[in-house]
Amino acid sequence: MSRQDAEKRVRDTYTRVQTKPHDAEVAAKEAADKMRKTSAYMSLWFFISLLIGAFAASYAAIFGGQQRDMY
Repeated sequence: MSRQDAEKRVRDTYTRVQTKPHDAEVAAKEAADKMRKTSAYMSLWFFISLLIGAFAASYAAIFGGQQRDMY
């Protein structure tokens, strides 16, 4: 193997080794952003479902109280 081929091989290997951590870091940041957005979305829907449940419970309490008072 010639010296130039060996140097090219070393440079290519070094470049490949340097880009792998960077690619992993970018993938981790993208996954974290996606999880953050998903958790915010789920929290919003959890809040809305609790709010709807509270309204349903208060309506049922009013309706039940009226039925109790009638009899």
